[in-house]
Amino acid sequence: PKPANHADSVYMGTLTDAHLYKVVAEGGMAVGKSPAMMGWIGSVGDQGVRDLVAYLRVLSGTPHH
Repeated sequence: PKPANHADSVYMGTLTDAHLYKVVAEGGMAVGKSPAMMGWIGSVGDQGVRDLVAYLRVLSGTPHH
């Protein structure tokens, strides 16, 4: 599957930080998306996932919520 455009502020603005955390931490299947997106919590830890969510917010120009 084609990955989401993480720089799309309209799309990214619809997603909560909790949703982004869940998909980054647990993978696509955790939110009903592709199992090809693996979870990263085991590789980068909790703080790493939080940092990735913060980076997605910067990349998309959307506020935390």
